Amino acid sequence: MYKKALIAIVLTITFVKTIKAQELQTQVETINAFIEEHSDDNRNYYAKINATQGNVYFYNEIQHAMQLTFPVQKIDADNIKITKKGLTFYPKEKGLVVKKQFSSFAPKDIGTAWLNIIKMSKKDKTELQSMMKKFIIDYQTAMKY
Repeated sequence: MYKKALIAIVLTITFVKTIKAQELQTQVETINAFIEEHSDDNRNYYAKINATQGNVYFYNEIQHAMQLTFPVQKIDADNIKITKKGLTFYPKEKGLVVKKQFSSFAPKDIGTAWLNIIKMSKKDKTELQSMMKKFIIDYQTAMKY
């Protein structure tokens, strides 16, 4: 009986984690679609995000030549700044926590991550900022369990 109860608990936990992962993936797809739909035909320098294994990946430049890897637990969801060039993401604590990989150059540790979305209106950037904040908080919460 204990064995059946334990199996039921494990299956329930696995099911809940799978549902949460699917919700997060849907948020990523929604964010990327929003960026593409609000880019004034230039695809905003091919800005895109992805998330896996506890990291958020920010892609910029043509053919996603620049990849910024930011551990999700270190992102300050309340400190996402709207700039002229797009959105900038800051860590909870100062430090070089973002891994920058650009084309064939060696990776470099830096302090912030960003999305280049120059051709997006301020209103749309604000909406994207809100979407990113929710996604980061949801991802951080999911990583705790």
